[in-house]
Amino acid sequence: MTPNPKERLYCYVDETGQDPGSDIFVVVVVVSAGNQDALRQALINIEEAAGTGRGKWHKSQPERRLRYLNLALERNLEGVDVYFGVYPKPIPFFFPILEVLEGAIKSKGKAVAPARVFVDGIDRQKAGELTNALRVRGVSLEKVRGRRDESEPVIRLADMWAGCIRAALKRSPEEGKVLDAALNARLLWSLTAVPKKRKTP
Repeated sequence: MTPNPKERLYCYVDETGQDPGSDIFVVVVVVSAGNQDALRQALINIEEAAGTGRGKWHKSQPERRLRYLNLALERNLEGVDVYFGVYPKPIPFFFPILEVLEGAIKSKGKAVAPARVFVDGIDRQKAGELTNALRVRGVSLEKVRGRRDESEPVIRLADMWAGCIRAALKRSPEEGKVLDAALNARLLWSLTAVPKKRKTP
């Protein structure tokens, strides 16, 4: 969707795959325009209904995290698009985050106000490097900031999608159904070629 020219873009970033058990690296960027407090409350309501609370993907029971994602799809969160990229490892984590963020922001066209970007757990030095790299690529944004998932429900949404995508690509059937539904409904957008689903190593 194209945001209202008077609205600012907000981007929330999380990833999965840095652990040695994964052969892929997944980056998810949730892009939102409009009332962020209303979005946060909507996501908190979904967390309560699904029973996930503030838990991230790996800390939530399988049936609860699937319920969370299905509710997020059913309620069609207003003004929200989710972008992702999947990269084979080994790869430095910085490049995929840079590429997916750039693609997500530029897909929205030119915004009047610089985008506000929040990345899960990023330190000040890496945030500064990411800010500079994005600006060199022509992305209009404020300085990238770190934000912990414990305090930001939109980061937790990004985390849930990252976990779902990773599981789906390892041929987990339930996550595969959710991923396919989100892609078909154009609520989830891939900025890289989606690898074929494969067996868990």
